[in-house]
Amino acid sequence: MKKICLIFNHFRHQDGVGRSALAVANILSRNKLAAVTLIPIYTDEKSFHNLLEPQVRVKHIFGFYFHGMPHIVDRLPLGWLNKMIKPQEYDIVVGFQFGISIRCVASAKLDERIAKFAWMHGYDNGLTLRDEYERIGKVVCVSKCNAMRLRSELPTIVTDYSYNPIDEKTVQESGLQPSPVSKPINGPLLITVGRLSPEKGFGRLIKVLKKIKDEGIAFTLWIVGEGPLDSDLHKLVHDLNLENDVLFLGRQNNPHKFTAKADLFVCSSYSEGYSTVCTEAIMLGVPVLSTNVSGAEEIIEEAECGKVVGLDDESLYNGLSEVLQAPSVIDEWKNTLLTTRSRFYAGTRIQRLVNTLKLNES
Repeated sequence: MKKICLIFNHFRHQDGVGRSALAVANILSRNKLAAVTLIPIYTDEKSFHNLLEPQVRVKHIFGFYFHGMPHIVDRLPLGWLNKMIKPQEYDIVVGFQFGISIRCVASAKLDERIAKFAWMHGYDNGLTLRDEYERIGKVVCVSKCNAMRLRSELPTIVTDYSYNPIDEKTVQESGLQPSPVSKPINGPLLITVGRLSPEKGFGRLIKVLKKIKDEGIAFTLWIVGEGPLDSDLHKLVHDLNLENDVLFLGRQNNPHKFTAKADLFVCSSYSEGYSTVCTEAIMLGVPVLSTNVSGAEEIIEEAECGKVVGLDDESLYNGLSEVLQAPSVIDEWKNTLLTTRSRFYAGTRIQRLVNTLKLNES
């Protein structure tokens, strides 16, 4: 059995890349396809380990994080970090996140038998790590559209795509847990999950919903997550008199128990790779309305329901207004997901991951 390590930033509940790493590790381990070691450079939440298959190893580098720490780590010699990572102990080494993990893999002097990969969750606009991609030689994107774009912009490397497999069993079992917050009865329940940071577009989502409320349309929005815009978003909700319509649920170890109770998942982001939280919502039977970030059209096309709107604020408003004025479409979407959500299950996607990592080759 081949030994593989995934190197990334944080292993924690609220981190999409960390959840993707957990899913990959569990699927490969459960199916006896590889011996997996997860190597988070910074945060390593011990409570997250409870979701791992017992055979999966976690070996963090620092095990903690503070504001500004990446700027310090970026100045450390890559050779020192690789002494901590020990990539030579594996058959496959994956820089699973943009930044320091890919730089470490690119700089590692390894035997030719050891396969190296860079994983591109979002798109590296401007190809700031071009030199690293060329040294590694193989880049895997998590959406087909980004793979096509990278092939055209950097034809000198091998480019492939593999949707991040997500362990539907873990997601769906977590969704069955009761929510401590009662579902409102006045209008559809919308939910969004993510770090409260500028790229997620939560501020514009709140402003759009204010406009919709002023038109007499009822709804409730749950926001799950924490981040640097926490106080700003709370103030915005207060200033717009939306306290009874928008509820902040903070950081949650299990966001699925909230998502499973919702009618519609809303992704208001300005940029994404291939949204993990949108995929998790679909697994829970909750349809998605998303801005046209990378992978959104692929998600909606495969689900055969939901809606993709433009990246601008007006398109987000028009799309949400259209759905909330005719909410019966949400029930139609939910019925569709009863048959199409299995397309997102790990069992459907595992073979592409195996082929991409060449786990079936001796």
